[in-house]
Amino acid sequence: MRATGHFDMEVPGNSTVKADKEFPLEIGETVAINAVYSPQTASVDFGLIAPDGLFYGLNTTTGSFDKAIKVSQRGRYYFAVKNNSSETINVSGYVNY
Repeated sequence: MRATGHFDMEVPGNSTVKADKEFPLEIGETVAINAVYSPQTASVDFGLIAPDGLFYGLNTTTGSFDKAIKVSQRGRYYFAVKNNSSETINVSGYVNY
């Protein structure tokens, strides 16, 4: 891991919020995401917006997330959170890359 970033964000229902800073990654590198959110019953995808503009995420419905994502493209990435529920969620945690 090269850097760590803390985040606190509010994500409206049925929407995706991306971080305002991008970071460069090489093929095969990993990004570790450790987060908590409320309400805990929401369905949330944590992931990355890749250089191709697509969102690559992993889902949780438990109120917490602690996983790593391995990238398959070289380029600049954005951390993003997708709220699949209808109500606004509050999210905080760390991204290590």
